[in-house]
Amino acid sequence: MTAYQQFVVIRHGESETNATNTFQAGNQYDSDPLTPLGAEDAGRLAERLALLPVDLVVSSSYLRARSTAARIVEATGAPHLIPVRQGSSWVDLAADDPEVRNHASLLREIDVPSELQGLGFQDPRARAIQHAAIAVADQPDGHYSDEENLHDLWRRAEEIRRYLEARKDRLVVVVSHGGILKVWVAHLMFTAVAGLDSADQLAAYRGFTRLGWWDNTGVLSFRFSPEQGWMWLMTDIQAEPGAVVARFVPGLQLVARRPLTWAVTAAMSRLATSPPCQQSANSRWRARVVASNRSVSR
Repeated sequence: MTAYQQFVVIRHGESETNATNTFQAGNQYDSDPLTPLGAEDAGRLAERLALLPVDLVVSSSYLRARSTAARIVEATGAPHLIPVRQGSSWVDLAADDPEVRNHASLLREIDVPSELQGLGFQDPRARAIQHAAIAVADQPDGHYSDEENLHDLWRRAEEIRRYLEARKDRLVVVVSHGGILKVWVAHLMFTAVAGLDSADQLAAYRGFTRLGWWDNTGVLSFRFSPEQGWMWLMTDIQAEPGAVVARFVPGLQLVARRPLTWAVTAAMSRLATSPPCQQSANSRWRARVVASNRSVSR
């Protein structure tokens, strides 16, 4: 194994439901294609990634992520795999394997209540369902219907971490979804915590998972080695046309030996619960709050 691995982590291009602010639920293998803008942005990003020695592309099975990944595969010549659940394990299938549609994919978007399917974000019915789901999300077995709660997401984020750490490839592109990617990044911040066992831990974790915004085709880059853990190297989550591949964040170590300081997690939790207009401004933080904290390495 090489001294370290690099992971370029990407949210898919704009999809039809992104453009219309509409909920998707259930298996989205065939639904919610990229818009023309989403396809154009994905192609532009693929051209940038063609300059890198990409060894592998892994993605969600959902159409919007597969389509984005397919453009990167075409530009880089890298193989495209989708990790799916088979029995109790996550197994890599080729992206064009018809069996992919029949299995839950590791990198799929957060499972939301199926009752949200087709509802607009501002629909009062959607708001009522979301509030009911959030009200029980902190409970280990709390569900409104068939959604993932905080504990479910913790477990899946841990499985994503283990899956990526087990890879042998030097440079891996990961194409997934804004919600689950924010959950995974939050999980890296909390790796020293054995579980969500206290109100403070739950509040802080929820805060991280709801923090800021991740634009379509926005990019984060990470480095992993067994000796040093995970390092957050760069962020370009606001995918501006013509932007450079990334903006670098100096030496942010996410996984080491001490838990992230609760002062930072509490601040993030407050930020995530700010009014929408304040969140919009705060979403431009670009990891500065975390990167500037001297105690971020544990």
